[in-house]
Amino acid sequence: MLWRNAAALLAWLAWCAIPVFAAEGGVAPENHLDSIVVTGRRISVVMTDADVKERVETAMRSDPFFYDEHITITVKDGVVTMRGIVFDEWDLRVAKRIARRIPGVKRVINDLEIELGGE
Repeated sequence: MLWRNAAALLAWLAWCAIPVFAAEGGVAPENHLDSIVVTGRRISVVMTDADVKERVETAMRSDPFFYDEHITITVKDGVVTMRGIVFDEWDLRVAKRIARRIPGVKRVINDLEIELGGE
């Protein structure tokens, strides 16, 4: 009995439903919007190694939660090498994240040592 009532209710709802299409929705043809196609393309940035080094160092200095005094950055052909000391693994990850975000960096080589205790 319940199944029959559910089927009858479903049939009634399908009969009462009025499909509305965009063409019938009252939008005048002169007011319609043209479709916009957006394509993403990565723009290759040609930067010198000195520019990349300066940007990485500036980004590390600008991060308020990262202490960069014991890190030296070298760049060759877009490959950033970080040497020095960090105080925990979190700093190590932050340093790599900061360097990777800079345009022109192709790869980051980690030559950092973790010195526990911060001394």
